Amino acid sequence: MDKREQAYATWTRHVATLDTAILSLIGENDIQAADIPGVLDGILQSSLWERRLKRRVEGDQQVLRAALNSRCRFIWARSTSLTRKGYFLAGVGLETGHALDTVSPLLNSLLIAANGAILSEQNEAAIHAITQFAEYVFAIYPFTPEPLPGNWRLILRLWLLGMPLAQVSAGQESETLQFVEGGLVYRLPWAMEAVRVRATANGDVDSELGLPLNTFELDVAVAAVETGTLNQSAAILIQAGFPSRFAAIKAVNDTAATFRDAHELRVWLKSDAVAAWSTTSGWPSAETVSMWNEFVNGFAPRESSFWSERKYLAPSGWHEVPPPPGTPVRLFHLNDRPVVLDATGAPLGTLEAPLNPKRTGLARALVSNDVGKVLISYLGPDDLWAT
Repeated sequence: MDKREQAYATWTRHVATLDTAILSLIGENDIQAADIPGVLDGILQSSLWERRLKRRVEGDQQVLRAALNSRCRFIWARSTSLTRKGYFLAGVGLETGHALDTVSPLLNSLLIAANGAILSEQNEAAIHAITQFAEYVFAIYPFTPEPLPGNWRLILRLWLLGMPLAQVSAGQESETLQFVEGGLVYRLPWAMEAVRVRATANGDVDSELGLPLNTFELDVAVAAVETGTLNQSAAILIQAGFPSRFAAIKAVNDTAATFRDAHELRVWLKSDAVAAWSTTSGWPSAETVSMWNEFVNGFAPRESSFWSERKYLAPSGWHEVPPPPGTPVRLFHLNDRPVVLDATGAPLGTLEAPLNPKRTGLARALVSNDVGKVLISYLGPDDLWAT
């Protein structure tokens, strides 16, 4: 690439960044082109842009403000409020948005096909659809990976199958790693999300079924590309924080796991199958035993940490005549003893129960119909009582 091409590429990136900034500021608002200068002045007042601008001479300030307003008018003249909203939600600029608009029917279909194939466990169909999708979006800035290895399709295939990349990366280890991190984990999922939100904002429908795109499950392909596996359970396990791709795949395969969300993941972690395998030496792999134990202990919290509403009848001792049933009272610790106070904070009696002074939830108490008792409604974990 010569200097002219480099300068043009740099200029294109700067303009795209400017467009994205403009759309993030006012792209979702349905305003007229004539109102742009006033709207921008209001939004940018006291902003870093405005403070830096005021450090320049008056002539520079006028030129920069004029350039910003001119670019806004350029964007407004080549878009509608609906398309601008789509570009804003997708996090892209005008040129990228136009490029996505041009191929949106095909990209929408490929995205639906990829997710459908993963959900039905048709791995080859999923790989084919994702590869086709990547071929189109990798040609669109800012989704173009740097670098883009010549064998990127093979790398993508092995990545999605959860297989090692050592053999195909021989001699280009650094390039392959950069492509996986920048192209597969970051740019390709971003492109998938951009296509999805642009389609939703524009009300796109599937060309075959005539259904809006937001009626389809479109998240599993993103997870597969981000985590490097078409196994949904393994992808969820990795997204939940378990850092080993190979060990995650092995763990779900060994236990025949089929969880599809965080709740089912918690249930699986407490299952007999996981408990049995966890007693096996070197599971899920010799290198990840401590990693696995740390993850399980951190992800599956104690039952006592779950918040819920609990009700109790606690014995009380009144200093004088008990207040009428239903009277709101407060529970407090005075001289290291639990006491019952009225609404003004005046002592009414003592609570004859081991109230936990370090409880984290919210306790509401009423005088009970039962003589000598307080009805407590506690919203929080199982920590109302000291043990």
